[in-house]
Amino acid sequence: MVFEFDRKKAKPSDPNGLPKILPINKDDLTLFSQPKKETDGTDGRHAKVTSTWLGHACFLVQVEGVNILFDPVFSERCSPSQLAGPKRITPPPCKLDELPRVDIVVISHNHYDHLDLTTIKNLQKDHQPYFYVPLGNKAWFDSIGIKDKVTECDWWDSHDLSFHDDKTGVKVVCTPCQHFTGRSLTDRYKTLWASWVIETIPKNVSEKPIKVFFGGDTGYRYVPNGRDEDDMPHCPAFKEIGERIGPFDFSMIPIGAYSPRWFMSPIHCSPEDAVRVHEDIKSKRSVGMHWGTWVLTDEDVTEPPRRLEAAMKKRGHDPKIFDVMQIGETLTVDVQEQGKL
Repeated sequence: MVFEFDRKKAKPSDPNGLPKILPINKDDLTLFSQPKKETDGTDGRHAKVTSTWLGHACFLVQVEGVNILFDPVFSERCSPSQLAGPKRITPPPCKLDELPRVDIVVISHNHYDHLDLTTIKNLQKDHQPYFYVPLGNKAWFDSIGIKDKVTECDWWDSHDLSFHDDKTGVKVVCTPCQHFTGRSLTDRYKTLWASWVIETIPKNVSEKPIKVFFGGDTGYRYVPNGRDEDDMPHCPAFKEIGERIGPFDFSMIPIGAYSPRWFMSPIHCSPEDAVRVHEDIKSKRSVGMHWGTWVLTDEDVTEPPRRLEAAMKKRGHDPKIFDVMQIGETLTVDVQEQGKL
């Protein structure tokens, strides 16, 4: 059976259903780019996760003054060439050089909608960040002249970093997911794919670490044509992540590019799958990603948020704890307040 892409199905049923494009809040991004100063009545911690959606799977996440950029793609097309291939239906909310300092760049895998040559080169030129990539991807960075500060990770590898004169420490953990890789017809499965965890390293034993999960690009189960999804076995990796590292204060989970299910289910979550991932990893607050930026499959591109809300209600959850953001929107999660719930 051959998959034939149906662009008519993918066309937005309501153009107003696409994410809005908001200007980034530079004041907030600057504020959270530095650790909180120790003054009377504070412990020198923000105790917050600040996340800005930059489209598709790209987020700027800020924890305790450390800026982490996930899967950055600022090019017009996610393709080997900017002359052809999927073109953005929604633009980035800013130019790359309008972002604050970038300390860490995390890459989930090497597909063009997650790893972009021009974006990576510009980040290296302007920020010289630490790059974290799954196994097999360092060679690509070497080939474009980025040889330093690139760490290649297998699943469950963990690396500690310190910033701001060792006042802020973060742990970067490479975790499993269900996907595949390849940038050409000849290199499929030659490199690893991954989800990722960012965890703060508290200076005091009385403090709890802030934990952030990034789902990257993943499926949850395989659904053969005509079969009931609920009868199908699912990937056990997310429950293992939840047991070993969770619960998570904030999570970014893919919800789009899932149709037709018989073809896409092994590699891309449906909104219903995403809710199960949210449950498995024990996430307290999640947002959807991997939708509303490029037309990659044949579901209505405005559909994922509606199905996400319905799936949350069906599973007995408050839809407000796993919803979607606007492109350029900044969401701040107060971890201390979350702990009181």
